[in-house]
Amino acid sequence: MGSLVLALGATLSAPAAADDVAETFAEINKAREKWKTMVATFTQERTIGLLSSTVKSEGELTLVRPDKLRWELKAPDAVVYWITPDGFAFSTATGGANVSKTAAKKFGDVLSDLLIFLGGDLDKLKPRYDFTVPSKKDGLVLKALPKTEEVKKIVKSLQLEVAADLWTVKKIVIEEKSGDRSVITFGKVQKDVKVDDAKMKPPKS
Repeated sequence: MGSLVLALGATLSAPAAADDVAETFAEINKAREKWKTMVATFTQERTIGLLSSTVKSEGELTLVRPDKLRWELKAPDAVVYWITPDGFAFSTATGGANVSKTAAKKFGDVLSDLLIFLGGDLDKLKPRYDFTVPSKKDGLVLKALPKTEEVKKIVKSLQLEVAADLWTVKKIVIEEKSGDRSVITFGKVQKDVKVDDAKMKPPKS
């Protein structure tokens, strides 16, 4: 009898959880429709699983909806990443590269997922991730677990924390399949900041 009750409870809770996610997506997407650009400072702590060591960095995120992201890590890292409709690119003091969507394959897809997670239409991620809403205190926490084999090979989980306005990002946690873990905590977050088009264009290889 006990196992039957537990099974029934799980069956009944699944639609409720799905409704909660759908409602949360609708609320976040509605909040995001009200802005075009977002600029935010952040601190990043990356724990290297195999070495049990943590690397701390500071940087700035620039997002132009619907499909452009610039992720800059300040010195001593001094590297800039771009995600655009053409693919992704990076630049350092010693060089860089542009990688097309075709060449990027799985890794490029995951980077595009991150852009959507931060400021895009969350419904586009449903085919690739299962979502839950662990918390709705002072905003909400959204957690994503990959459900396709190609994503599982790279990402273990993604977690997003937003403020009560549902557009201000507060934190992102990325758990990688390798055991590495990145915690990105955002500081000053601004919307509809004027962004120079040139800033969002990666340098040519």
